[in-house]
Amino acid sequence: MNSVVTGALIFGAGFLGYLALSGGSLEGKLRQCLEQHSRQYIGGQDHVYMTEALSEEIWRSYPDGTATRFVKYRVQGSNDVKTATCRW
Repeated sequence: MNSVVTGALIFGAGFLGYLALSGGSLEGKLRQCLEQHSRQYIGGQDHVYMTEALSEEIWRSYPDGTATRFVKYRVQGSNDVKTATCRW
């Protein structure tokens, strides 16, 4: 029985690691969105200094599975909550 539990824990840790590295988390998706914004629009560095993704709210869903989202986040050195509109 212990080997089954150990195997499940190893599998779970591996899966979570995969999600973190693939950008499957809110932080990963938000960082990608902010990086795209900095290249196209604002020229800021929020994608580099983002420390915490706080929340997301789906505003509109599309048939291809993506959605426009309002996201809130914080950047290093500030307690101010910033917002962005992203689509993924």
